[in-house]
Amino acid sequence: MLHPQELSAAQISQVLDEVFGVRATAVLQRAGGADAGATVYQVAGPDGARWWLKCRRYAVAPVVWTVLHHLREHAGLREVIAPLPTRDGAAAASWAGLQWTLFPYVEAFSGFEEALSRGHWERLGRVLRQVHEARLPTELSDPLRRPVFDDDTAVERVGAWLQRADARIPVRDALGEEYLALWCRHRQRIEAIWQRCGELRARIGEGRCPRVLCHADLHAGNVLVGPGASVFLIDWDDMVLAPRERDLMFIGAGIGGRWGREQPPGFAEGYGPVTVDPLRVAYYRHWRILQDLQEFHDLLLEPGATARPPAQRRQALRYMAEQFAPGNVADCAARAWQATQG
Repeated sequence: MLHPQELSAAQISQVLDEVFGVRATAVLQRAGGADAGATVYQVAGPDGARWWLKCRRYAVAPVVWTVLHHLREHAGLREVIAPLPTRDGAAAASWAGLQWTLFPYVEAFSGFEEALSRGHWERLGRVLRQVHEARLPTELSDPLRRPVFDDDTAVERVGAWLQRADARIPVRDALGEEYLALWCRHRQRIEAIWQRCGELRARIGEGRCPRVLCHADLHAGNVLVGPGASVFLIDWDDMVLAPRERDLMFIGAGIGGRWGREQPPGFAEGYGPVTVDPLRVAYYRHWRILQDLQEFHDLLLEPGATARPPAQRRQALRYMAEQFAPGNVADCAARAWQATQG
């Protein structure tokens, strides 16, 4: 199986033409993102046409794409960005062991690039409430994942790294060495996050809880803001039926140094009255940090990591360091933890 970053512009253009009926005049890899298994490209076509293309080593379930079109067409949520069909009418294509999805280009900035105004926050709250209140037909809701808790892989892997000598973490080049130095510098805080994640999960228990449709990766980079108060939600790969805290935890989580304020002006007015479980908010924030640490590890140290673009790996190093900066995710998770004490 190819890694998405091993694709040439000629290969990408061929697939776009044959599978999606799109003639590409330029293909540019997007620099952002910490997903070790996927790559996003900006595609330009004739007469100024543009698209986003995402290539993944993993497969997103077809029901996710169907739900997105349902939200747009039946719930009236035009803020939800859904994939464009292939020539055969499918939402995704497979080629060279990768899953390919093509999306319309939206003329807007991500929440990492532009701060949300009060109007944007209020609109985001309203849209997110509509997503959470959406009533899906059984044929769409039944196939969606319903995790009691999120995948434990990151928790187990970070725990294994903590329990063995740091020196045994593989190092393959100078960037790997820098990653190891960051790991050692922040090891105590990482261990505290890992321990608290387990404690919070135990306190929550395995009891039943109301579930809603969740985006599940609602950080600032996946919210686009446009003119006026327009917002758009992108990158729904992690869609699940879960407690609403799975999404609400991002407001105040500080991911990427953004949205670190627990109550940004306008969001609560847009979302409306709600009772939030502080235990779940704290758990999800701690779990997310461990998940990101796993991604950074894979980008810097996994087999084949040195073949990745240096810019992406340096960005992962920067993200790793920023996690522990004042007001970033480690601080925000600690604040959420404190809210559960007493």
